[in-house]
Amino acid sequence: MNEDPIKKIRGALESGRLTINALDDGSGVLLDIDGEQLLTLNRTGMRLVQAIDEGAAGVDALRDMLLAEFEVEAARAEVDARAFVEEVAEAL
Repeated sequence: MNEDPIKKIRGALESGRLTINALDDGSGVLLDIDGEQLLTLNRTGMRLVQAIDEGAAGVDALRDMLLAEFEVEAARAEVDARAFVEEVAEAL
């Protein structure tokens, strides 16, 4: 992937292409208006997208957020954060 996936996601959020819709249980959905897609997110995915929307600059910041909010090992948090942003960016 040529473009930084976090920048791609943030750009889509800022442009209004992606909208975040949180559900009461902490999960949520991302609506991709241009791609006419609905991406369902578990609680962890929702927090990752929210962190990107709030300005997380890289996978390290996402990993640190996961470590602070969830019971997960650092290596696993980094792998999962990287895989998540790459998958969402690929869907755009």
